[in-house]
Formats: sequence, C-alpha cells, structure tokens
Amino acid sequence: MLFMVGIEPATNDNEAHGIIVPVFEKLGYGCYSAADEREEILFKAKEVILLMAEEVINDGHLIESLDEGYTDYQSQHEDFTQWLAIDVPVSALKGKQKRINITLAEPFLERVDTYVEFHNEFKDRSDFLAKAADNLMQKSA
Repeated sequence: MLFMVGIEPATNDNEAHGIIVPVFEKLGYGCYSAADEREEILFKAKEVILLMAEEVINDGHLIESLDEGYTDYQSQHEDFTQWLAIDVPVSALKGKQKRINITLAEPFLERVDTYVEFHNEFKDRSDFLAKAADNLMQKSA
C-alpha cells in the first residue's frame, strides 16, 4: 500500500529529521517518528507505518481504509517540506478472517450483490459489507 511520508529536515547536527504519515489522521491517530541520520529516514518511516497499521487493525479498523495512494498533504503540514511516496506491504498484518452468519432480506441482498458487481473496488459481498460497516463506524467516531 502506498503511504505519503512528510519529512521535516533537521536544521543542525543536534536535531533529528521529523517524520509524519498523515493518512492515519483520518482514523484519529497521529503517526510520527524521527531519524537521527538522513540515511535512517526510509527505515524509520516504514517502521512507524507498520507499527501504526498493526494498531489500526488491532483497534478493529480495515487497513484498506488508509489506501489513498498519492495525496498532497503539504498545505496541511507546512513544516514537512519534503515528501516521499513509500510502498509498504501491510496486507500481511491483517488478522484472521472469521465466518459469521447474518440475516438480510432477499431484495436487499440482491441490491448489495448488484452494487458489488458494478463497482470494482470490492472483492466480493463480504468485502463490501466490511468496508461499509467500517466507513459508518469511522463517521460516528
């Protein structure tokens, strides 16, 4: 998954480079780190993304809700003057799937299936229902 990472460069040798991953803010998380050396920035950014992704999943959010691709956060985070797009494989962090039994009216289920059929962002009915539920919970949080 692609994550945008902002870097606040150190202004002298006694400071660390600041790192921010703003996409986590949409779920109410702050995702920050620091790197003492410029060469550590990529490692520290990936490390904090994996840690926060694990936290997001453990709190019951769908990691896919963070999949925004390239996004310009410069105007929201002006101190972070350099930006990187980093691909981090967070799908391995997902928890084990659990099968459940739910009851829905047949006409409603038909509408769900039709919607999923014509919208390629959903793998299947379960993926649609999980994302819809996560979206609703995010709005009410």
